[in-house]
Amino acid sequence: MLVGNDEPQKRGSRLEKVLKDLVQLFDLDPKASFRITGEQIDGAFSFEGTDYLLEAKWQREPIGAAELDGMAGKLSRKLDNALGLFLSINGYSEDAVKAHSSGRRLVILMDGSDLMAVLEGRIDLVQLLLRKRRHASETGNIYLRIHEILG
Repeated sequence: MLVGNDEPQKRGSRLEKVLKDLVQLFDLDPKASFRITGEQIDGAFSFEGTDYLLEAKWQREPIGAAELDGMAGKLSRKLDNALGLFLSINGYSEDAVKAHSSGRRLVILMDGSDLMAVLEGRIDLVQLLLRKRRHASETGNIYLRIHEILG
């Protein structure tokens, strides 16, 4: 059970498992969390010729620029066809989104509302990824919210 669990480590591990199962359901070649020298990666998958590294956080406060900087650092050490998908159940600070919506965009942002929309069948994961990636490519904004997609 994810909801109601106050232990961040357990909640995070369970969230990683849910995401791995979801990526598997949509046949996106999931990889479980793994460690490489100096880095913890929460998971990975492939979609339309792009390899995605997954970062998942469920903390009380929105994710700030420092956490996104960490993800961008991991991605900068990978091949050019790698992007990040960062899931923060409680969203992102405005400063974090602004800071990472300029320059070379390495990560697409997803929040708890996006995850619920997929789990509830209001949009499938493939369509969500396509819309978010296209929006980031066209506008530079890496945080397209689900109400803007389904609105």
